[in-house]
Amino acid sequence: MRLFWVISFILFGAILFGLRVDNIGNLGNVILNIIGVGFMLMSVFIGNGKRKNKSI
Repeated sequence: MRLFWVISFILFGAILFGLRVDNIGNLGNVILNIIGVGFMLMSVFIGNGKRKNKSI
């Protein structure tokens, strides 16, 4: 389940990072880039989370 969230956050962040909209201006594009990088960093933190070892 964690892999699903990581892949979806990476894809959504990459789309936001690469998106350019002329109508929202430079500040809007910078905000989209920051949000895109934030999604990608969040996916890294989710992917690097410690796994619980189940010992038998």
